[in-house]
Amino acid sequence: MHSRTSAALWAVFAFMAVCAGIRQPAYAAPQAAQSGLAYVVRYTGDADPRILELLKQVSKAESLIQSPPDSALLLERRAAEDKSAFAKVFQSEGYFAAAITIGLDQKVSPAVLTYSIETGPRFTLAKVTLVVPPDHPGRDAALPTPEQIGLPVPEPFLAKAVVDAEARITDLLHRQARPYAKIGHRTVTANFANHDVTVAWTIDPGPRATFGPLRFSGLTSIKEAYLAAQIPWKQGQPYDADLVARYRKKLVGLDLFAMVQVEPAETLDASGQAPIQVKVIERKHRTVKGGVNYKTDEGPGANLSWENRNLFGGGEKLSVAATGSAIEQLGEITFEKPDFLAPKNLFVAKGKVADENKKAYKGQTAQTTAMVRRHFTDTLTAGAGLGYRASYIEKDESRPWEDGTRYGFVFVPTEATYDTRKDLLDPQQGILASLACSPYWGAVDHGPNFVRPEFSVASYFKLLEKPGLVLATRVIGGANIGAERDDVSPDLRFYAGGSGSIRGYPYQTVGPLRGKTPVGGGSLFTFSAELRWRVTELIGVVPFLDGGSAFKNALAPYNQPILLGAGLGIRVYTPVGPVRLDVATPVTPRKDIDDIAQFYFSIGQSF
Repeated sequence: MHSRTSAALWAVFAFMAVCAGIRQPAYAAPQAAQSGLAYVVRYTGDADPRILELLKQVSKAESLIQSPPDSALLLERRAAEDKSAFAKVFQSEGYFAAAITIGLDQKVSPAVLTYSIETGPRFTLAKVTLVVPPDHPGRDAALPTPEQIGLPVPEPFLAKAVVDAEARITDLLHRQARPYAKIGHRTVTANFANHDVTVAWTIDPGPRATFGPLRFSGLTSIKEAYLAAQIPWKQGQPYDADLVARYRKKLVGLDLFAMVQVEPAETLDASGQAPIQVKVIERKHRTVKGGVNYKTDEGPGANLSWENRNLFGGGEKLSVAATGSAIEQLGEITFEKPDFLAPKNLFVAKGKVADENKKAYKGQTAQTTAMVRRHFTDTLTAGAGLGYRASYIEKDESRPWEDGTRYGFVFVPTEATYDTRKDLLDPQQGILASLACSPYWGAVDHGPNFVRPEFSVASYFKLLEKPGLVLATRVIGGANIGAERDDVSPDLRFYAGGSGSIRGYPYQTVGPLRGKTPVGGGSLFTFSAELRWRVTELIGVVPFLDGGSAFKNALAPYNQPILLGAGLGIRVYTPVGPVRLDVATPVTPRKDIDDIAQFYFSIGQSF
């Protein structure tokens, strides 16, 4: 009811904009009861419940009921102000002939203030016209049709629809290379004989224009050249409001500004071009983040990170991150340089070290990579680079004779990502797909050579708006092709089971085992499905199903069974993202390996 009431209130205020000059009665906060003429408010007539709720929202008599007036005359004054406000409510909904009668009964205590309502017929929007004055230079503009601005006729009149249509008029003209289009005058005429309404606009389309030079203001530490390289147009091409909006979205996405405003200058310059003014307020460029998590099979964990998003004034990013749990401690440093060698290129250098004590092995790993990624579109990126990985396997749990083995690999990472999500922490719509393929060459003691393709596809479909219901699915796969499984270092084999893959099963245990000890696989396939139901603004419920396995062979035939895990999760929605608590159980538990349930706690959705 609250959301419907808010939308309806907006319609009331929209009508005030249409009719112009209407004043709202003042609102007063409820106060403690005082001496005076106590009263109650009643409504009679044929107003439907939704409109009746609107009347109560705008009623001065209702809002001040805890502050009784000193006399009946003052109460009648409140009622008179309500009558005027009620009329605007009805008119905003198309009931121009509505009648409100006020009655006050002082013979009872408390007094009864009654509003008798006759809504009358609802008026129909019968005609919509848009005209350019005869002597105006913009008469060649292609004016939108009523259907294009959301006002098909005939339709029941709604003030909010008229206000929304007015915004669409200028938006459509801006897309015709007319950055200075504006509404000259608007007339709303109600015909009480026919019970219909005519809306007419006088339009000033303004001159057609091309993109002019950029003019920045508000920059303190960020270089203009870096921001100028982000523009999606060339100076001199026809003005396009969509490109301006895309540029603003790009600047906002840099996480460098607290405020971004991009708009054409007030007038054309001497060459007839529209200069583009970019006004910004820089935000702090350094951020510290931290988080905690808990998983039954891994124990408690924590993470801490620091980043500087504008290291040298050109959007260069340096980040340092550390994560720790009972089974892994990891440190990572990343440097990113945008517009590397050419616009839309991103240079990424990364180094990480890890100390791992997992079910399958215990050891240390160091890896460094350098890559250039290119943004082909707003949703598609791809890149390639060079890397080196060194591992020392202190203890191989399934193959103790391999304890103390060192591995080294030179590899060439290539990858592509397609991302249409709007919200990274809690996606509601879109697809996130990634494909990677990295050749590895053994660099220590005649290590194996192999190719490692990997893919991941996650999709999000909003099934219902209210209540929020989202179907989220994910599929992950990979293989080490060209080498025997046991020749590949344990830290590069594939494992399944645990929070990030198949919930309900202990970490790394879904796949080839030697006794109860994970061996790792030459390939992997897992899938997940979640039905994310947002019960309230604060709480959500998520039933889910995970499945898959790691397999000994890189290619078919595969002889490991597919295992399924099912569970239920709770989400607590916060400004920094949802807090997640999942409980999962194995559908086909294995004796002496699987527990009855596993618990997972962290910040953010599972995928």
